[in-house]
Amino acid sequence: MTHVPQTTRPTARRWHRADHDQRRELITKTALKLLQTKGLLAVTMRAVASKLGVGAMTLYTYIEDQHGLHREMVRRGFEMLNLGCAENSTLGTDEGWRGGSRAYLRFAMENPNLYKLMFDHFMSDDDKDLLHGGFQHLFDKVKGRLSCEGYEGDNLDRESRARAGRFWIALHGLATLAIAGRLAVLEGGLDDLLDDLLDHVAPDQA
Repeated sequence: MTHVPQTTRPTARRWHRADHDQRRELITKTALKLLQTKGLLAVTMRAVASKLGVGAMTLYTYIEDQHGLHREMVRRGFEMLNLGCAENSTLGTDEGWRGGSRAYLRFAMENPNLYKLMFDHFMSDDDKDLLHGGFQHLFDKVKGRLSCEGYEGDNLDRESRARAGRFWIALHGLATLAIAGRLAVLEGGLDDLLDDLLDHVAPDQA
């Protein structure tokens, strides 16, 4: 007889009423909550199943394995990050890239464990589509702006990738230092440091 862990009744009701896609969503949300509160080592198929009130083997109907669970969290992380940057974008205003950049830093600092999973952990060749997909949004924004400046063809792609890459590398470095609490040595507030960074590596800079 399969042992079903104890859980709260509302969670159990949501699970039993959910269809296949909704159950995948419940699994992902539960895993992300565990990641946020307890760290990556606590996110196991068994732990997620326990939170949902089902047997561990039940999860394999919806998520292939532990690696698949990590992949789902990374995929969701990029969705959250890109949505936040888009919703807070100030492109087209005097603020330029500041709105999206602040949203990027805020996401990293509010979701440090997820951010580290997205960028600091080994990523196999099979998973690099997630990173490419996450970068594509920034690349497309830069490409659109450079196209308006007269860049075209291979030169447009090459210059867009170079500027977007330079910008992302710098912003990621600032986010990583902020998460680790290592910015005090620079003797500046996060907003001031971001403004200085943007003055030098914003994609609109030549």
